[in-house]
Amino acid sequence: MHTPCYGYGLFNSYYRKRQTMNFTVDRDLLIDVLTGIQGVAERRHTMPVLSHALMTIGGGNLTVVSSDLEIVVRCLQPIAAGEPGSIALPARKLLDIAKVLPKESTVSVVGKEGNYVEISSGRSHFRLAGLPSQEFPEMPEKPSGKTVSIDGDTFRKLSERVVPFASSDETRYNLAGILLERAETESGSMLRMVATDGHRLAMADGEVGNIGELLASRKILVPKKGILEIRKLAESGPGSIELSASEKFLFAAKGDTEVWVRLLDADFPDYRQVIPKENLLTATVARDAFAEVLRRVAVMAPDKVHSVKLSFSGKQLEVSSISPDQGEARDLLESEYEGPAMKIGFNGRYLQDAVSGVSEEKMVLQLKDEVSQVILRPEKERNYLAIVMPMRIY
Repeated sequence: MHTPCYGYGLFNSYYRKRQTMNFTVDRDLLIDVLTGIQGVAERRHTMPVLSHALMTIGGGNLTVVSSDLEIVVRCLQPIAAGEPGSIALPARKLLDIAKVLPKESTVSVVGKEGNYVEISSGRSHFRLAGLPSQEFPEMPEKPSGKTVSIDGDTFRKLSERVVPFASSDETRYNLAGILLERAETESGSMLRMVATDGHRLAMADGEVGNIGELLASRKILVPKKGILEIRKLAESGPGSIELSASEKFLFAAKGDTEVWVRLLDADFPDYRQVIPKENLLTATVARDAFAEVLRRVAVMAPDKVHSVKLSFSGKQLEVSSISPDQGEARDLLESEYEGPAMKIGFNGRYLQDAVSGVSEEKMVLQLKDEVSQVILRPEKERNYLAIVMPMRIY
């Protein structure tokens, strides 16, 4: 099985000027390469070329590039034979064609006049219209600073913990990204990721190499979509990813893969000011049991607000939801809680996202009162916490 690939290597402008290229490539390898760039190729855009993948043959390699002007992915793969040239082809349609070709076959792609290519494998033949390669956006430069090696699994875990908390509201520009910074903790310098949408917040730290070489005292704000593309790179196989940053881009590389992400030019809120200092009441619950109860009760939660109520009392926690039109649900789980009886409402989906970031068997909910935000964190680990604002439930 081939590893999905996103890009590597610089273009030779000579090849971009040539339209009459041809090459042969393994069908499964072509599918892997094209699958890897689909997340960036824009299906609907004012620039039609952004729905295309730039295919370039040169130096015995096939280079495939996709861009939405904010994120660029590039993949280089050796090929057995080919004539130098370049053309932009519809990314989705090309993948659809590759998928229906005979399995374990060799695919031939031949450039024709008028920006067409002929694609054939066995007795199957397709003719596909493309665009001149000159219409494709120019590539950004690779950052000249030092790179930092980060374990792929560490990057994956950090991003999984915080990405759901970033805002999906495009008008809230400064909340639509993930903050990356160096954090000084009891365990030393760590890479910290923070995300918030104004109603909830997640913060996660991970041990990496010399993070100071990447960030030092600098903070960078990375679009959520860009973090997800780098996470794909981290998940493409064992090993580390190499990160570096310029004033405008975060750059990631792994093997024959490169990803550029344009940084957000916005001020992220001072998240430290919203971390509660007076949440002295604690409830300890089994992480898996709490997650299961939340999933069950959510079935009856109102569709628009997803509201659930947590009722703390003695050694048990009741979780309930009421839908005025459909009914209600209640469930119980054991809880280690010493404090006054308390009922507090939340968006149930926000709680589920917070719980998903906990990797220990037990987790802690830190409370103040019925109208203040709650902190959710692992019982022992100090490298993750989530904050969720309460909501009024009648």
